Amino acid sequence: MLTILAAAFFMAWAIGANDSAKAVGTAVGVGMIGFRRAVLIIAVFTSLGALLGGSAVSGTVSGLASGLSWGEVVLVLLSAALAVTIASLWGNPISTTQSIIGALVGASLAAGLSVDWLTVAEIVLAWFVSPLLAGFLAIGTYTLYKPLLRRIKCLRNLELTQKWLVFLASAYAAFNLGTNELANVVGLSESHGADVRLFLATSLAIGALTFSREVIMTVGKGIAPLGPTSAFASEFGAALSVTLANLFALPVSSGQAIVGAISGLALYKGEKVNKEVVAGIVKSWVRAPLSAGLIAYLLVRLFSAAGF
Repeated sequence: MLTILAAAFFMAWAIGANDSAKAVGTAVGVGMIGFRRAVLIIAVFTSLGALLGGSAVSGTVSGLASGLSWGEVVLVLLSAALAVTIASLWGNPISTTQSIIGALVGASLAAGLSVDWLTVAEIVLAWFVSPLLAGFLAIGTYTLYKPLLRRIKCLRNLELTQKWLVFLASAYAAFNLGTNELANVVGLSESHGADVRLFLATSLAIGALTFSREVIMTVGKGIAPLGPTSAFASEFGAALSVTLANLFALPVSSGQAIVGAISGLALYKGEKVNKEVVAGIVKSWVRAPLSAGLIAYLLVRLFSAAGF
């Protein structure tokens, strides 16, 4: 049990170091929320998401882990966390969801277990749909939201309204981080009887505090120019797309959603998108499941050969 807890802590910490940037990156990038306040938002609302958000996504992940021993689950978590940590060192937003799913498939193949390829295919399809949907939802939010702001004539009231809306969007996205990304780790932990949601939420917050600044800056400033209005619309559109995935119990990447939302909205507004940064992020999405799956496959075969 202690081994699983340690591996789960590492994975939740890695999610905080990388995926938390997608919840607050736009708000920090435009200067509406400071870094430490952003970490507080992540800690509070991710915990609420993990505790109150239901078990649909965690059930899907634990189903994919059925048949794996506790030791193999530890190796899955370790493999995914290593892939995410390496990406975080370079400041690249990577999908922790994809890393975990890839590691699960790699471990199952190495252990000679059957893989539920239909469920895996549904999850992969959601990975393609999610950023596109987030882009359209961000555009829709921006289209409805901006005319309402124009009716506010007092500059002080306008700034206060924008700050509150950006805060609410960040809180919503952080809640989704608990119901979806963190739910992946919860699902693997619960597959072996460990109910540690609050512990994992705390681990995620520690990761956000200690190691997330570079990824936050990539999301908040590196993809496209953002103002308060664009920041809110992008964050809210991305969060809506993740919520829809939650309804179908599909583990998706909030990172893919926010990148799709920022890029889609920027293109709609005729603004320049940093194609080099986006290309690097997309490449990391491809590398995430492949590298985590390969690491998990090799570790499971190595430990099996050693008799563990």
